[in-house]
Amino acid sequence: MSHHNKKRITEKDKEIYSALYNLYKESQSGVGPSQIGISLGREKYDAASYCNLSLKKLIEFQLVKKLPEGKYKPSNMEIKET
Repeated sequence: MSHHNKKRITEKDKEIYSALYNLYKESQSGVGPSQIGISLGREKYDAASYCNLSLKKLIEFQLVKKLPEGKYKPSNMEIKET
């Protein structure tokens, strides 16, 4: 019996991943959920909570890695010099 994935990547998850990717690409260091949420136009008080469930799901799908101190980065992130 497979109860494992009725989960799927939603548009919100894609938006959060894209914001994380862009922020990580700019800073070359881990990004916190508050920083991601604020970049998506959320208020400071709810920015982290807006992102947390999506980040957990993206970790399950192995698209995001959790770093120390509550920071995140895209998995297999390769910065290409232009």
